Amino acid sequence: GDGGTAYVLNCGPECGGTPSSVSLLPVGPMIFLPNQQSGQFPATGKMTTIPVPGGASNALIDSSTMYVVGQQLQPDGLFSGNLTVVDLTSNTAGTPTSISDGAPGALSRMIEADDHTLWIGMTKCTNGERYAKGLPYGCLTMYNTSNQSVTMIESYLGDLTGIASVTGLHKVYVAQGGQVYIYHTTDGSALDNQYVTVTGTAYDVAYMDGLTDGN
Repeated sequence: GDGGTAYVLNCGPECGGTPSSVSLLPVGPMIFLPNQQSGQFPATGKMTTIPVPGGASNALIDSSTMYVVGQQLQPDGLFSGNLTVVDLTSNTAGTPTSISDGAPGALSRMIEADDHTLWIGMTKCTNGERYAKGLPYGCLTMYNTSNQSVTMIESYLGDLTGIASVTGLHKVYVAQGGQVYIYHTTDGSALDNQYVTVTGTAYDVAYMDGLTDGN
């Protein structure tokens, strides 16, 4: 929020590395002199590392809360999707919450919407633990930030590659499986999308009058 800290996601096993975490790197003013070709990254203080066992390949910050998503390596060699809530005031991570699976280290999308919801989209969700074990699976998750619960995991419609929230109208638009779909933020139910059918493959969506850059 104040430009004083860089948050570094260490994706760990997703990328063939050690256990995943989030590192907080205090940074000084970024001052570049005229004609300067190189230099050291300005840093002050000590770097803090927060273990995030559920995986850490994408994140979204809201005030003093960081929502971190990633894939956790399972004993059978497959990965399962997780959301971990990190308290940036105490620099502690909560217990991972199961969400849609995705390919390790692959593209994922996150956005906050009306009704205290956080929407998370994954790609290649048929590669994960849920699909392999015959559990309900899909690439889209709606998470309720007020009661810290997963309220919807959408049935499989293809890779989720874009999300935009229409703030104030209680709905989100998503690009999934090359098509555009619309969902209520109140309960996660699908809206009729016949008027947003596109020719070709829809890869992303944007709300041109959005209140935030994220839309």
